[in-house]
Amino acid sequence: MTEHTTAEKATGINYRHFFLQLLEAAPWPVLVIDRALTIRYYNRHVCSLFGVTGPLQKVKLDQLITSAAMIQLVRESIASQRPQSAEFNEGPSGPCWKVSVTPLEHHKPPVGQERLREYHYFAVAIEDLTELRRLERVRRDFVANISHELRTPLASVRLLAETLEDTIETDPEQAQVFVERIEKEVQYLTSLVSELLELSRIESGQLPMVIEPVEAQQLVREGMARLLPQAQRHRVRLRTEIRDGQVLVAADSKQIGRVLVNLIHNAIKFTPSGGEVVVGTFAEPDGCSQRFFVRDTGVGIRPEDLPRIFERFYKVDRSRSKFDYVGAGGGGSGLGLAIARHIVEAHGGRIFAESTVGQGSTFFFTLPVAHAERSTS
Repeated sequence: MTEHTTAEKATGINYRHFFLQLLEAAPWPVLVIDRALTIRYYNRHVCSLFGVTGPLQKVKLDQLITSAAMIQLVRESIASQRPQSAEFNEGPSGPCWKVSVTPLEHHKPPVGQERLREYHYFAVAIEDLTELRRLERVRRDFVANISHELRTPLASVRLLAETLEDTIETDPEQAQVFVERIEKEVQYLTSLVSELLELSRIESGQLPMVIEPVEAQQLVREGMARLLPQAQRHRVRLRTEIRDGQVLVAADSKQIGRVLVNLIHNAIKFTPSGGEVVVGTFAEPDGCSQRFFVRDTGVGIRPEDLPRIFERFYKVDRSRSKFDYVGAGGGGSGLGLAIARHIVEAHGGRIFAESTVGQGSTFFFTLPVAHAERSTS
């Protein structure tokens, strides 16, 4: 009778079952292999990671893992009988794994007889760091972007203040121009900070919203009315295209109005004079949601930029001058679409866009229908 069997009998513990349960309790894929790289044990996370369904016992590790660098790390641990670990990253947007190999002591020698230690089995743990690295990139991008957004207006304010100091007595008229420009930069900074705080509240779920039944056409018409003077001022035609407008949607009118104003403003901003912006709505075929859209005949968005336009601070083209198109012409904070996305998603809807460079863009978002019946008012 072996030592393990005696211990099991004395304690009443099935150590093999205990070991297998412990292996399954690991939060990431873990395999136990022998010196010949043959898989002896593994947990369910291994099957999920590699997309396998069949048994893996007696399968060679290099048949499962195709990365030569990972296999080399395992071989080094086996040869040195020491723990080894390394990170493996398959490109900037590819998966990132931390692979750790730990020798498992098979027989414990008497005290002072280190040379008799034997390692016949090795644990290979694979930790998926992809999401963690992505979040780190987001954090770095956020710091870089907010630094960029703050640095430019602050530098302008400093320069204007220095110039103002020199001209306030000698040229009062020019000094007034500098004062107005300083006020404009301060307004931008104030707006940026306000939008950052608002976005933080939305992302953390702390933005209070009053969800009530409201007619889809009411949201469209109110959004259009607010931006109509701006469209007329810049000679951009603004019109509505409403179908199923009496459908009631579950919405916070103030917040959804904010989304529509942002989308219409952007459409006007990048549509040359003589162009057209259409704001509309129609019922989705499933009858459970209502779609809203803002379509323009503007400059369009490149395909490589389209997937990222709802990210914080992402700007399609920083080089476009504010004088090329209406409004800031790409000189905004880069937070408007991120805020719009979070508001729509907080309502249980989704937001997306389609675009063709040189022909225009269409932004869509959906809201859940509040009632199956139509309003009779």
